[in-house]
Amino acid sequence: MASYEQKRKKVLERANKARKSLSKEQLEAIDQAHETLRDCLQMLYDCQDLYLSDVRKLDTAYWSLKNEFNLDNEQD
Repeated sequence: MASYEQKRKKVLERANKARKSLSKEQLEAIDQAHETLRDCLQMLYDCQDLYLSDVRKLDTAYWSLKNEFNLDNEQD
């Protein structure tokens, strides 16, 4: 068990260090995407359905991530 705790501690330290190197806008894009994904998945688990407002939030999160991290996708 100690090995798992040590590995987990290192992962969290690395993640916290990486977050500190991001800009405010990048952090907001990640947080928005995380919250949107969580909410949409919960709706799908509960109702097996998705509201149009959730689809809009997914679209917004997608474009925020794409723009903040300069993600190139020729399909867009």
